[in-house]
Amino acid sequence: MKGTLKYAVVILDGASGEPLEEYQGLTTLQAAQTPELDALARAGQVGLARNVPAGMEPSSNVACTSIVGYNPADYPIGRGALELSALGIELVDDQVAMRVNLCNISPEGLMHSYSTDNISSEDGHALADELIAALENEAMRLYKGTGFRLYLTVTGHPGLMETQFTPAHNITDMLVADFPPKGPEVSLIQDFETRAHAVLASSPVNARRVAAGKLPATDALAFWPGQRPAGMESFSTRFGKRAAMLSGVDLLNGIAQLAGIARYHFAGVTDGPDNDYAAQGEGALQMLAENDVVFIHVEAPDAEGHDGHVEGKRRAVEAIDREIISRLRTYAADPTTPPLRILALPDHPTPVAHKRHSEDPVPFVMAGPGIDPNEGKRLTEAEAHATGLLADPGYQLLYRLLA
Repeated sequence: MKGTLKYAVVILDGASGEPLEEYQGLTTLQAAQTPELDALARAGQVGLARNVPAGMEPSSNVACTSIVGYNPADYPIGRGALELSALGIELVDDQVAMRVNLCNISPEGLMHSYSTDNISSEDGHALADELIAALENEAMRLYKGTGFRLYLTVTGHPGLMETQFTPAHNITDMLVADFPPKGPEVSLIQDFETRAHAVLASSPVNARRVAAGKLPATDALAFWPGQRPAGMESFSTRFGKRAAMLSGVDLLNGIAQLAGIARYHFAGVTDGPDNDYAAQGEGALQMLAENDVVFIHVEAPDAEGHDGHVEGKRRAVEAIDREIISRLRTYAADPTTPPLRILALPDHPTPVAHKRHSEDPVPFVMAGPGIDPNEGKRLTEAEAHATGLLADPGYQLLYRLLA
């Protein structure tokens, strides 16, 4: 051994899915050219991981909590509160936090884009400033997240936790009116959204976007209520190792914040197709020099899946293979660096045809010192099913990696 064993976990968010007519019945993972992942599969183990427990929403907060080694059923943290924690905002007992998406809804009422074409943080923050100036009061405060993501805190309305909402990304190309919130605080949120619509309709930022040929944000939809999360056991206490997270989205940074995982930021790492994969790969190597376990989360395959971009999702998977997996394999082969185990997997499927998550198990590949290979040859849904290897519950997969 060259030194203490290290570990890299690459999360290809939403990369798995269903057979596509465009690829003659192949899934994105099957159609993608992934020589680096293929090499890992031949050298290691391919199997399935059930990251979403039965009865829980197939969202990234549930699935990624599993990947990081925690049972999401033990930490039912509302995603609004979880993402807000990434911004260092501490909720008080009578506050509820919600995620708010800047969306584009057509004049006919169809959800045209849940992300306003993945609006930049610059424009998203400028729109947020307009909404904050017009809508904030003693009970409601708005916070700026990444890109299209905003966060709303509401004080003194615990009934929001009993109110049901449909996430904006689950109703792409559907009539928004067919998915109204239900519960005790419906009127509160509908009033907020009505007032937000009026602000956005007269927004100078939106006017500049339209003049530039860009999509305007017509609405701000709220969902995913959550309260102050109970304390998570720190990663170092649970696993005895120092861990780090690299992600362009607030959610993963929120999980890291609660679990005491160091958060890294590198220029160019984003939440969408413009992600600088090479910068993320180089960042992962820097993180390995300073930590025992590194989590590298790439949002782009999920974003492309939600937008129905067949080729975009494939290109994202190939870029991860080319720029991130390749660097990790080069590191692992270097006789001067510590030995490395690599785990690569999606968190959940995001089938392009449906443009929303599913709860199905996802394929994984695990390779490195001490990992005996099985018959899997590629990181694909079919190969993973064929091996018969299943990590259920999915959070135990990290224990297998670290064993």
